[in-house]
Amino acid sequence: MTDASKLSVIRCAASSAAALSTVFVLCWLAATLFGPIGSHMFVTMFTLAPPGSFVALGAGLCWSIVFGAAVGGLFAAFHNWIGHWQRP
Repeated sequence: MTDASKLSVIRCAASSAAALSTVFVLCWLAATLFGPIGSHMFVTMFTLAPPGSFVALGAGLCWSIVFGAAVGGLFAAFHNWIGHWQRP
């Protein structure tokens, strides 16, 4: 595997954390502004607090960052590991 095709684990973790936390905030805003629509289910994936509350925003944002970073880091690690199997 060439260095150009390797993914940075830190960069993927940070990118995934940023993306997932942004989606969480957008879904929290939708749940806050429009009430019980489909986005509240995404909010409840990260917190047990009522979907439109500020407690849900704080706790859910923290957990979505942690979960996003873990998924991004695992994705990059597996990508780099599987890349060793390619033929030269």
